[in-house]
Amino acid sequence: MIKAYTEIVDFIASGTTPEAVACFTASAEAKNRVAELISREKRSELSSDERTELDHYIEVEHIMRLAKAKARKIVGT
Repeated sequence: MIKAYTEIVDFIASGTTPEAVACFTASAEAKNRVAELISREKRSELSSDERTELDHYIEVEHIMRLAKAKARKIVGT
């Protein structure tokens, strides 16, 4: 299984433009995985690896939100 945050990391690593950053959205698969992890967290059912995965996703998502805000300023949207 691909970690939920991997596609964001791959997106950044592949090189991009401010426009692409501003428009980036996670795939349905990644969104579903994060929703599953959050649901399991609420029921106290996360393994330590899943907790780490969710924590990494939250960190990377925060960075993407900051990058998207900066990119929107650059492209003027």
